[in-house]
Amino acid sequence: MPIITGIEKQKKEGRYNIYLDGDFAFGLYKETIYDYGLRVNDNLTETKINEIREKDEIGFGNKVAIKFLNYKSRSEKEVRRKLKEKKLSAVSIDKIISRLKEFKFLDDEQYAKMFVESKLIHNPKGRRALSIKLAEKGIPKDTVQSTIEENYSEETEIKKAQEVLKKYQKKSHKGSPQEIKQKCFRHLLSKGFDFDIVKKVLKISEGE
Repeated sequence: MPIITGIEKQKKEGRYNIYLDGDFAFGLYKETIYDYGLRVNDNLTETKINEIREKDEIGFGNKVAIKFLNYKSRSEKEVRRKLKEKKLSAVSIDKIISRLKEFKFLDDEQYAKMFVESKLIHNPKGRRALSIKLAEKGIPKDTVQSTIEENYSEETEIKKAQEVLKKYQKKSHKGSPQEIKQKCFRHLLSKGFDFDIVKKVLKISEGE
């Protein structure tokens, strides 16, 4: 049974090296050491070592995740990617994600709703574009669909397309009327507005 022969402080704040039978074995945070009451000359079974290291990893991962989420809202996929970047095991990541969901720190449905609301205020785009963005962030297809249906109606999309068009028209003056119209058409499409919505908005604009 391995014996702890040394506990030495690392340069990294709050981190310690653990030596077993005279050789470096692994690093732990001081909270983990205190929680398990680890001391030199303690005997550790392989089972206990694995348990201690997993608890330490999860503790570290929780800190990473909370800090990441405190900066701004994130999707589950984004948090998982962040934890993978920190070289955490799949088992630890699953446990951390489960805990975050349990305490409502992570909620893809709420995230999707806030994402759509924020985009409509600060950077209006079409429903298609927002659906693609949410999908890229790992939001499930059914959640994307329900979020768009509940929070972004066709009527609202028309209004947002009109706002984008008016803003663009102030900058686009060069060219013949037909050229300007084509530029406006392409600009709205590039913002993710549906083809039929763009046609309708341009027709309304011409009638003004």
